[in-house]
Amino acid sequence: MKERIKSIIGGIPSGLLFDTHMIIEYLLQNDSDAYLKNCNGKTTISYHGYIGQIINDIAGEGLVKRIGDSWSLNIHKKFSKCACWEKL
Repeated sequence: MKERIKSIIGGIPSGLLFDTHMIIEYLLQNDSDAYLKNCNGKTTISYHGYIGQIINDIAGEGLVKRIGDSWSLNIHKKFSKCACWEKL
């Protein structure tokens, strides 16, 4: 999953902002098999937290940096808070 998320982030132009909801939505729309394969019985909230942690791990590699929080649509089409990132 980490390599798939790195690939998605790699397609974002440097200097642009994105949030964790965007990565989750991208996975659901474009790679739902990978998304479902890695769920392993987790609840939605814990699984999405896991995806956020993967992005945080990628930040430690210098590909992105966290710039705070975002208020955006989640997979249930409701607004909620999540991490906001800048592509380096």
